[in-house]
Amino acid sequence: MAVVIIDGRVAVDWCTAIATLASPTTSELNAGTRLETFITPDGLTINPTTAPVDVSNLGSKYTWKRAGRVDIAVKIKFHHDGSTDTAWNLFPYRTNGFLAVRRGIDRTTAFASTQQVECYPLESAEPDQIDPAPNTNWDFTIDFFLTGDPVTRAVIA
Repeated sequence: MAVVIIDGRVAVDWCTAIATLASPTTSELNAGTRLETFITPDGLTINPTTAPVDVSNLGSKYTWKRAGRVDIAVKIKFHHDGSTDTAWNLFPYRTNGFLAVRRGIDRTTAFASTQQVECYPLESAEPDQIDPAPNTNWDFTIDFFLTGDPVTRAVIA
């Protein structure tokens, strides 16, 4: 069985504009800010959770459930990067934009038509500085909130 090692195969892009989330263009993605080199190795957290809806009835002996609303928790842990501090300066409180995530393709490969990406319309929370500790980097985390419906299986136009 062949497996894909993910190391070096995740591209993360912050865009100020994407007209159609289901089919972002290479121009829109290339106009964004690439972030993967500022994110810690385990710092990209995108966790969808689906709420259950009870669809059983008075005559049911068992509780039947269907999939209900989906909530997606997005949290990113960034490195401060010296004098430019790209990610820190990009995300003041309540910054709105679009997070595009491409997985399984070398991060240095240019965005191209037919590649699959995830597109999330987001707003940033207040950045949280990581408490200092011995033998650590100067990092910070940011929670993000959905501002619209994401497209988790978008295809680049």
